[in-house]
Amino acid sequence: MSTSIKSHGRFWTEEDDNLLRTMAAAGKSITLMTVKLGRPIRTIRSRAQELHIPLPGEDKTTKRWMG
Repeated sequence: MSTSIKSHGRFWTEEDDNLLRTMAAAGKSITLMTVKLGRPIRTIRSRAQELHIPLPGEDKTTKRWMG
């Protein structure tokens, strides 16, 4: 069971982790994830990183224009 990380007064549950995995694999936007999980973007990014879940649009190997 995955209850080691607490965010905004709520622990991440196994169900939350599975929903995050499913949405990331389906290419859902991080904005939609914030709505479905009820958590801020930074918290979702942090949890995804901890679980080694690649998020859509978060490919760190892609060069970005820094204008």
